[in-house]
Amino acid sequence: MATRLPRDFGSAIPPNQKNMRILCMIPAMAGPGGAERTMSYLVAHLAERHEVALLTLERPDAVSFYPVPASVEFIRLDKLGGGGLKRAFKILSRPCDIRREVRARAPDVVVSFMDTMNVTAIVGCTGLGIPVVVSERNDPELHRIGRAKEVLRDRLYTEARLIVVQTERVARYFPKSLRPKLRIIANPVPPAPARAQPDRSTREGRLRLIAIGRLESHKGFDRLIEAFARLASEQPHWDLRILGEGPERPKLKDLIKVRGLESRVQLPGVVKDVWPELSGSHLMAFPSCYEGFPNALAEGLAAGLPAIGRKGVSGVEDLIVDGKTGLLIEDKPDALTEALSALMVDARTRTDFGEAARKHVLQWEPSHIFGLWEAALSEAMDTHHTKFDRLKRKKASADAA
Repeated sequence: MATRLPRDFGSAIPPNQKNMRILCMIPAMAGPGGAERTMSYLVAHLAERHEVALLTLERPDAVSFYPVPASVEFIRLDKLGGGGLKRAFKILSRPCDIRREVRARAPDVVVSFMDTMNVTAIVGCTGLGIPVVVSERNDPELHRIGRAKEVLRDRLYTEARLIVVQTERVARYFPKSLRPKLRIIANPVPPAPARAQPDRSTREGRLRLIAIGRLESHKGFDRLIEAFARLASEQPHWDLRILGEGPERPKLKDLIKVRGLESRVQLPGVVKDVWPELSGSHLMAFPSCYEGFPNALAEGLAAGLPAIGRKGVSGVEDLIVDGKTGLLIEDKPDALTEALSALMVDARTRTDFGEAARKHVLQWEPSHIFGLWEAALSEAMDTHHTKFDRLKRKKASADAA
């Protein structure tokens, strides 16, 4: 879901920070995903002070879903899509193309988002003497990419200068040997331009339960629709609105029809500006099985919405404080229904949770999060130069002897 760049995203750059040449990489920017959104925010922030380029694997005519500043050089390698031998050639040639672009621009540091891109970036940069900072954008414990890719990732991550993860839970996935490289940096949560009023129905007397995310099986929207269906008759003033697009749409539409909820449950697709949707809602549900650090949930809390999510899910357990900013539920058949029922009938608790949620997410304000990114990139570059200087001194001593 697209969001305007907050005005304060570049407001906390340390005045003594060195200017850097930074090359950022991500598979694509055309989609409305959380990784793409965070990358757009990151390059916008970095471009305030540094020379920044953004590399993707998309077609040259691909358009970014989220805004990218004009000052950022946008490189598209045309290495996605196709089938058979053509697709295989594109995949195998990615490291060479990345290597060519890195050599041409000689960045001080490379920043890569998402697991398979991280692996490709490390391979492409091998031997160039340029530090690579990789960032996991999901929970690798549950987000499986195939055994071969996982083994390759775990091996190649030893070559990364730093590994950025979003939560403590994700950090615990990696072996102790990689712990010194790990840095925990959550997503920035921009301030909401409008605040929800969880206790006030619309002029028509309606109340809205909102959910946001790609329509995929692990997001749990089928379970949400089933839970809502059980409550529909006893909560006739409530509607459910699920924003997003994805392969599960036909299945979800069929489920809505079977449950007779066509007038109560909407699937409007991707919405460019989510803030009016959030401020016009009264409760948020986030039944996903796994995440990294979900932007949609964070922004719902920033708008002052109480939320319901699952226990033990990376990011969700950080954002939802059970009994304070919302409710965390067990993975049990009736748990979601019971939690929804409890908050649907209690406007006072919805208001209290929403107000606490709005304050809770202030710890992830953009200026703080991008200060952490600045520090990580400077550390990666400084560590690289320190190691390089040691090697030069060692060689000089050997030559003198």
